[in-house]
Amino acid sequence: MEFVILGLLSLRAMTVYEINKALERGVSLFYRASFGSINAAINKMINKGWIEMEEKIENGRNKKIYHLKIKGQQAFREWLSSEIETEKVKEPALTRLYFMGFSSEIERIRVLEEHVSKIHEKLDTLELIKNQSAGLQAPEGMEEVQNFQRLTLDYGIAFYKFKITWFQTLIKSLRNENKL
Repeated sequence: MEFVILGLLSLRAMTVYEINKALERGVSLFYRASFGSINAAINKMINKGWIEMEEKIENGRNKKIYHLKIKGQQAFREWLSSEIETEKVKEPALTRLYFMGFSSEIERIRVLEEHVSKIHEKLDTLELIKNQSAGLQAPEGMEEVQNFQRLTLDYGIAFYKFKITWFQTLIKSLRNENKL
């Protein structure tokens, strides 16, 4: 979480609300966070000297704006240069699939078709984002950042397309096996 926030603050200074919105818009494909976890990470990073907080009054409201410090920039760059960890697959559908032999043929297909429908919704959202962002110009000096953000979006689209194809093939196979 800390490095995701450091990355966002590398783009610009932000409030907790803006960090949350940036997470929802940009990295929700692979990372989710609550306000509580964002605040906890911010407090840790302040204690480490990675970020600092500036209070401003704007439109009669007190705003806490978080800025990246040099130590935070260094920590973020070290993290970017470090080895990428490989993780176990964290896919809730696989857990369900593993035990699906306990359900009826009709229930299996119903659950899998509903899952494919939900995946289509996520894919449609990512494709909409890609289409809306196609003509956007990156601010000067941020072209590479924008390029890699688009690559992340492309990965998400390819991932959901793979899942749809895989599950549709499974559904077809189950229908053929059970003559449904």
